[in-house]
Amino acid sequence: EHQYQNLSIKGSSKAVLVTGGSGYVGSHTCKQLAKNGYVPVTIDRHFREGLVSFGPNYHINLPQEINRLDEIIKRYNITSCIHFAGSASVAESVKDPSLYYKNNVIMTVALLDKLIECGVKTFVYSSSAATYGDPGFRKCKETDVPNPISAYGGSKLMMEMICKDYLRAYDLSSVGLRYFNAAGADPEAEVGELREKDYVHVMDLADAHIKALNYASQNPVAEVFNLGSGAPASNKELVEAVQKHTGKMNIEVHDNRPGDPAYLVADINKVQKILEWEPTQ
Repeated sequence: EHQYQNLSIKGSSKAVLVTGGSGYVGSHTCKQLAKNGYVPVTIDRHFREGLVSFGPNYHINLPQEINRLDEIIKRYNITSCIHFAGSASVAESVKDPSLYYKNNVIMTVALLDKLIECGVKTFVYSSSAATYGDPGFRKCKETDVPNPISAYGGSKLMMEMICKDYLRAYDLSSVGLRYFNAAGADPEAEVGELREKDYVHVMDLADAHIKALNYASQNPVAEVFNLGSGAPASNKELVEAVQKHTGKMNIEVHDNRPGDPAYLVADINKVQKILEWEPTQ
């Protein structure tokens, strides 16, 4: 915390509150924010010593310690928030829905109410392809009727609904990004979780958050966008691609996880058109 304590950026309005900023997509987005002249102010209950950090960091438990945000928002003159904090395992959500509704819905409501109270009206948040449920063998479009089949998908859909209502009632401008499979790592290898299943690259996701932030700050919206590669890749194809480089691996095939559809591919026309975002990696 301390090296940033005297950082006076009053009047710059470039500080962004990032919840869950030391997580997988969060840390990559903080890096891109810093590169683009923003100051990412991270709050995370999992912040560990030794993680690379791109701005001030606070270890805060939400929603229990929500009132600590008053001072932080004031100190850095924060005008927007990117919300990554939450629980994100489909299978776990089927077993423990209570945790998912607490961490993803109740915590988000507490956060939004605090942001609005502090005059922060621009909000970008992680939604999920799990809002679609099981769409069968066709690409998912944002205009499809959502039908989640897990508490994880249900909790993310509720966040989207809350944000629509909050635009109308409290002028909260928001963009929800429905991630499909995220993979990869920062090419400079400062941050990341190395996964071999490279679907939509995490640096592309990070860029989309910055585009979404600009869009929400300039337009009064409650929008959602798909973020995926737009190109289907099966687990079998991925395993075969990896084995080309590693040689033959010992593969075990197990039943699918509860709550996971067999086929989930993004239609990305909307985000390409409105946010001018393309997967590049």
